[in-house]
Amino acid sequence: MTGAGSAPVTDQSPGLVRSPWQAISPAAKARRRTLFLALGALFAAVSVPFGFPTGREVTTAWVLLLLLAACGGEWPVWRRAVVHDWLPLIAVLFLYDLLRGVADELGARLFDLPELANGKVGAAGVDSAHVLPQLRADEVLFGWLTGGPVPTVWLQERLYDAGEVHWWDVAIVPVYMTHFVVPMVLAVVLWLSAYELFRRYVWTLVVLTLLTLATYALFPAAPPWMAGLNGYLPDVARVTSETLQATGIGTIRSAVARGEAYANAVAAIPSLHSAVPMMVLLFSWSRVGRKLRALLVAYVVAMTFTLTYGGEHFVVDAFVGWAYAAVSVYGVRRWMDRRQARSLTGGPAPGP
Repeated sequence: MTGAGSAPVTDQSPGLVRSPWQAISPAAKARRRTLFLALGALFAAVSVPFGFPTGREVTTAWVLLLLLAACGGEWPVWRRAVVHDWLPLIAVLFLYDLLRGVADELGARLFDLPELANGKVGAAGVDSAHVLPQLRADEVLFGWLTGGPVPTVWLQERLYDAGEVHWWDVAIVPVYMTHFVVPMVLAVVLWLSAYELFRRYVWTLVVLTLLTLATYALFPAAPPWMAGLNGYLPDVARVTSETLQATGIGTIRSAVARGEAYANAVAAIPSLHSAVPMMVLLFSWSRVGRKLRALLVAYVVAMTFTLTYGGEHFVVDAFVGWAYAAVSVYGVRRWMDRRQARSLTGGPAPGP
């Protein structure tokens, strides 16, 4: 990627102007290939029996190992890079995981919301959340196309068969799973190959994450599968989960997400699953060629289909996620461009 859409931001911290990918010693560069091969073999050996990593702590651990291999095993270089470049992002993402599960409590106190069964047992089996705003929005926006039903119901009536796994059911699983790896993988790619863009990307992802978390707190919202569970829609299947169970594909989930106290079934608006692909598209648009642009557009479409057909989100949830992605990308770009301009003219640079 090149900085065609905006001037690069050069980090002036001593010793970190260049990425450690270029800054390590020749000996470290020589052993880097061996470390990558060993890490790839380890990943395969762990993933085959235990499953694909989706938990935050699991994916973070793999990223840190990947960074260590990228640094050629030079511990001091890796340690400085993690603290200087990666710690803020990792901290915000873990904060998101911890707070996401209780974010709906504020919204439940601010609004008189219906109580909804969420499929759990006991006191944890009830959530308070909005249902009708997102449901009615999908009906109004797409009723002319579907003849009345919301897109999720319309798609499942035509494509889903209970107890039978189609090829398209299997195909949406890796699309859904990319959400757990794409943000960090792109961060690694930028850190290695376009270091001047890395900090812009990190701030964009941080802003998007915090905006999303704030909305979960103020506007708890039920997904289609929960609307179906409570009679607002016909029965809606969670196709991705059912396909994983039927095919035996394993995943290593987050220990936080597995805890009943932290699981939040009503963190649906905006759809962060949809927001991330749109963020990647908007962030990359001016910096990549036509073929990659087309691939990124296809990724956005594929994720939207996956979430809608899979019963995880209303389409309007995705639209709100796209809007949040645009605000994050262009807001951070404007802020960092102004920051860079002030630093070049000798004025005080706003922010960190």
